[in-house]
Amino acid sequence: MAKKKVLPEVEVRNFVAKHMNDFNKSQTFVDRKKNAKRGYAKHKKGGYSNDYLPFYFSVFLSFLVR
Repeated sequence: MAKKKVLPEVEVRNFVAKHMNDFNKSQTFVDRKKNAKRGYAKHKKGGYSNDYLPFYFSVFLSFLVR
């Protein structure tokens, strides 16, 4: 009997398939409707003090106040 030729294994270079089990996992989620009813806001609305404003803007405000 003749021996069968052994074919070299083909290396799969699909990086998406290689790493899909690391990233495609279930996530817990936050119920935004419940949080909205409780008063939660992701970005609180409020002002910044003048310390956070750029220098030229604070100088401009100082001229207006005088």
